Amino acid sequence: MELTSEEQCLIAEFRKLSPSVRDELLAYAASLLRRSGPEASTETESAPNQCRLKEAEQRPETEKTPFFTE
Repeated sequence: MELTSEEQCLIAEFRKLSPSVRDELLAYAASLLRRSGPEASTETESAPNQCRLKEAEQRPETEKTPFFTE
């Protein structure tokens, strides 16, 4: 895997950080990924032009049960 010089500089700067600052930076990056990720956006957030569907309520009277006649 080849990295650009900019990517190599970022990695070098990241390695210079203290462990607590690294953890904080990684947690922030993870939160950004969760907010902007395609799979996360469909689960937690909705697009501005969409609305959330209400969860279907369970109705025992509509359950399919076998109906026996003689």
